[in-house]
Amino acid sequence: MGYNGAMGKRHLPLRHSGQFGAHQSTVASGATEEWPEYSRKKHQSSSKYLKIVAVVVVVLGLATGGYLLFKPNKATAPQSNSSANSTQPAPQVVSGSNSNASLINYVSNGHDLNLSFQYPSNWTVTPPSNDNASDQPIILNSPSTTITAADGSTATGKVTVEVRPGSATISELDSGNPVAAQTSTQMAYSNPTPNQYQYPYLTYLHFQTGLGTPGAFEEVMITGEQTFSAKTPVTSSSLTTLDPIISASFYRCSTTACSGTGSGVLSISYTTWQSDPLFQQVNTILESFKLN
Repeated sequence: MGYNGAMGKRHLPLRHSGQFGAHQSTVASGATEEWPEYSRKKHQSSSKYLKIVAVVVVVLGLATGGYLLFKPNKATAPQSNSSANSTQPAPQVVSGSNSNASLINYVSNGHDLNLSFQYPSNWTVTPPSNDNASDQPIILNSPSTTITAADGSTATGKVTVEVRPGSATISELDSGNPVAAQTSTQMAYSNPTPNQYQYPYLTYLHFQTGLGTPGAFEEVMITGEQTFSAKTPVTSSSLTTLDPIISASFYRCSTTACSGTGSGVLSISYTTWQSDPLFQQVNTILESFKLN
């Protein structure tokens, strides 16, 4: 190939034949003009590509920054405290609400009823604390108060919590033909001993003498590891392993004193059980039991 020193351009080779010399020289001269045009187009194409890449990078950067800035934070699961019953998985449990009433500690020093619990100071209890060597049933009575019944009406009533030794007969189950008003739920003892099942079932008993309102019940009983489905009969023969027998019954009151079983059973709903301050106190009592 030849080079034109004055112009610094590369030429196509020329043939020195007379007839075609002028034509070929023109073609060669034209070819020297195509190289700058090709280089300019190639530079423009590269610049356009770089601009597109830069725009894509900026858009991706903005999108990533926006996601990191506005993405929701995941809540951290609370750490559970270990206890003597840590081998039992903690289930979903029904818990009572803390009451503002001051609590009194009760101790039963019997052979079978060797236990303790707390109860509100405005409740009454027999026999007295530390005076139950003979394993008498422990009876707690709430003050009478206005209670919303299962049918939405209001009535004056009270709650009686009873603690019986495992050898006692659960007479109301044999005479009242109760069924479970709803499926049993689990509760949690607040400070159980190593001998105690920490998450027992709470069964809601509906008797034939109660209201026919769906879901109504007149007594709750801690049934240990035994659970009952809704409308299932609950009999004393199905609870022979209970020791102690802990229950809470609801009664209508015709007088302020409201002794014994009052004027009959009082039916309540599950909503009242969970939300009424009186029944929150009952839950607090049940959760406080320590069984030695």
